[in-house]
Amino acid sequence: MINFESNSIISFLINSNGIIKITLFLIIWGVIWLPIAFPLSRLIKWHPGAPISNSQKLTLITSLYLIAPFLAWGVMGQKSFNQILLIFKVSFVNSILLGYVIGIITIVIIDSLEWGLGWLQWKSFPHLVKSVLTTLPLLILVSIFVASTEELIFRGVFVKFLAQDFNLWLTAIISSVIFALLHLLWERKDTIVQLPGLFLMGLVLFYSLFIQGNIALAIGIHGGWILSISFLDTLDVYQYNQDINPLLCGTKGKPLASVAGLMVVVIAGVILYTYSLYQ
Repeated sequence: MINFESNSIISFLINSNGIIKITLFLIIWGVIWLPIAFPLSRLIKWHPGAPISNSQKLTLITSLYLIAPFLAWGVMGQKSFNQILLIFKVSFVNSILLGYVIGIITIVIIDSLEWGLGWLQWKSFPHLVKSVLTTLPLLILVSIFVASTEELIFRGVFVKFLAQDFNLWLTAIISSVIFALLHLLWERKDTIVQLPGLFLMGLVLFYSLFIQGNIALAIGIHGGWILSISFLDTLDVYQYNQDINPLLCGTKGKPLASVAGLMVVVIAGVILYTYSLYQ
C-alpha cells in the first residue's frame, strides 16, 4: 500500500473532525479529477452550465467514481478500508441480491399502484424482449458500479468519519444531507426539487447499514432503484397522465420529486424495519 499517511495533507485529514475530513476528502477528490474532467468534457462536447445528456453524465461520473476507491483506501488506511470491502466477499452477495429485490419491488409496488389509479399508462412496445436483452446487462453493470461507489463513499467513508465525532442520529442526518446536496453537482434544476427525497433516501440507506452492519444491503437497494428507474426510462415504456398533479405522480427525470417517489423510499424503510425484527 502507498504510504498516504506520510503526506501532511492526508495526515491532517485523518486526524481532523469528521466534517473537516469529508470536506478535505471532497476537495482532494475534485483536484485529482479536474485534470481528467476538462479534456474529457471537450471530448464528449459538454461544458459546465450546458444541458447534459445521460451518456455524457455517465462518462463523467465513471471517470470521477473510478478515483474514489483509491482515495478511500488512502485516507482510511488499509485496515479500515478492508473492513468496508468485506461486502465484496461471496458471503455478502446474498445481502446485495436481497437489496436489489427490495429496491425493485418498491418501484413495482408504486408503479402498479399508479397504474391502478390511472396516474400512468404503459406504452405498447413491439420489440420489448429484444430491447430488454440488449439493454438490461449494461444497466445492471451501471447500477452495481454507481451504487457500490456511492455507498462506499457516503455510507462507508463518510459515515466512518462522522461516527468518530457524532452520535448515531447526527451521523445519519449529516451523512444524508451531504448525500442529497452533492447530487446538485450534476443537474441543479432537476435536483433541487428532489432534495427532501434524496435526504430521506440517505436515511433509509443508512438504516440498512445500521441493521446489517455493512454496506452490502445498501448497495443492493440503491442499485435496485437505479436499475429499475433507468430501465423504465431507457425503454420509455410508460407515460404519466397529464391530468394528474406531478407532485402526486411524479415526472420523468425527477423520481423523488413527488408523493409517489417518496413512498418508494418509505416502503423500503418499512420493509427494512420488518426485516430487522427477524434478525
